[in-house]
Amino acid sequence: MINNNAQQPSSYRWVILIIACLTTFIGSYAQFQIPALAYKLIPALNLSSSQYASILSAPMLPAIFFSIAAGAMADRFGVKKVVSVGFIFAIIGITFRFAATNFWQMLILMAMAGCSSAFLNANISKLLGAWFPPEQIGTAMGVVLASATIAMTVGTATSAMFPSMASAFITAGVICVIIAALWLLFMKDKPEGAPDMPSMPVTKYIGVAARSRSIWLVGLTMMFIMGGMMALSGFLPNALYTVRGLDPVKAGFVASLGTLGGLGGSVLGPVICDRIGYMKPFLVTSAALATLGSYYAWQAPLGAIMAILFIINGFVGAAISPLLMSFPMLLPEIGPVYAGSAGGLIATMQLIGAFCIPAFIITPIAGTNFYTMFGLAALSFLMAAVVIMFLPELGLKARAKSAPNSSQQA
Repeated sequence: MINNNAQQPSSYRWVILIIACLTTFIGSYAQFQIPALAYKLIPALNLSSSQYASILSAPMLPAIFFSIAAGAMADRFGVKKVVSVGFIFAIIGITFRFAATNFWQMLILMAMAGCSSAFLNANISKLLGAWFPPEQIGTAMGVVLASATIAMTVGTATSAMFPSMASAFITAGVICVIIAALWLLFMKDKPEGAPDMPSMPVTKYIGVAARSRSIWLVGLTMMFIMGGMMALSGFLPNALYTVRGLDPVKAGFVASLGTLGGLGGSVLGPVICDRIGYMKPFLVTSAALATLGSYYAWQAPLGAIMAILFIINGFVGAAISPLLMSFPMLLPEIGPVYAGSAGGLIATMQLIGAFCIPAFIITPIAGTNFYTMFGLAALSFLMAAVVIMFLPELGLKARAKSAPNSSQQA
C-alpha cells in the first residue's frame, strides 16, 4: 500500500474537510427542502404519493448509476475535476426546480441536483485518505457524514419559511454556486509534494477494485445498513402516529431524535473505535445494537425511555458508516491508487440498498404491519453484522501490529 501520509500531515487538510462538508451539505439540503415544501409542491405539480416519493429519492439516482464511473474517472483524472463536473449539473438542477411544471421535469432536475454530492460520496475515501493520516480518516469521514445530517435538519426546518417555493429553490441554487466556487478555488487532490498516482486505463482501476473481496463485503454491509436505516426513518413517524397514538407533530419530533443520535454517532463512533483499537468488534456490536433498537425502540413506553432508545439507536447505526467508508484507503490491495473505483463500487451498492430494500423487499412483505416492517429493518442490520464478521481487521491496534511485517516485506 502506498502511504501518502508518511510525512507530517498538512494543516491544509482542514480546509479540504470544510469544503467536503459544504459539498455534502448542499446536496442533502436541496433534497430535504422537498418534505418541508410538500404541501405546496404536491398540489402545484398534481403529484401522486408515489410520484412525490420518487421526486424525494431522485437525488440518489446519480449515485446508483454513476458512482463506479465517477470513482474510476477520479482515479484517472483526480477527484477535483470529477466533482467539478458534478457541480455543473447540481447548480442547474437545484436552481431551476422553480421552473418545473410537471412530475418529469421535477424528477430530472432533482436527479441533477444530487450529482455533486454523489460524485464526492464515491470518492470521499480517496480524497480524505490523501490528506489525513490513517488514524484520522474515520473521524474525518464521520464529520463529512454529519454535515449531511445537519443539512437534512436545516432543509426541513427552514424551507417553509421562504415566501415561495421559487425563492427557496433559487436560494439553494445560489448557495450551490458559492460552494462550487470554493471547490474550484481551494480544493486540491493531494498535498504538495505527495507522489502522483499512476495513470492507467479506467477499466484497470475498476478491475482491481472489483477483484477485492473486502470491497464487495463492505458494499454488501453498506447495502444492508442503508436498507434498514431508510425503512426505519421513512416509516417511523407514521408508525408512532398510527400505532402508538402520538399526534403527528410529536411523532415527527420523537422520530427525529434518531437523527440527533446519528449526528453524534457519525463523529464520535470512529473516535470510540480508535480508542478500542479493533474495528470489527465495534462494528459488530453497533450493528447488533441497531438490530435490537430498530425493532424494540418504537415499542418502548412513551416518554423518556423511548426518547433515549431512539437516540442510542441513531448513534450506533450512524457509527458504522464512516468506518466502513474508510476501508478503500486502508486496504493494502486498494489504497490511494484505486480508492476512487472502490468507493464508487461501495457507493453504488449502498444506494441500491437504500432505494431497493425498503421499496421492493420490506414494504411488499410487511404492507401496513409496522411490527413486520421494523422486524425486517432489524433483520437488515443483523445481516450487516454477519457480513462484518468476514471483513479483515483494520483497527488501529491491528494495523500497528502488521506495520513491522509490512516494512520488513518492503
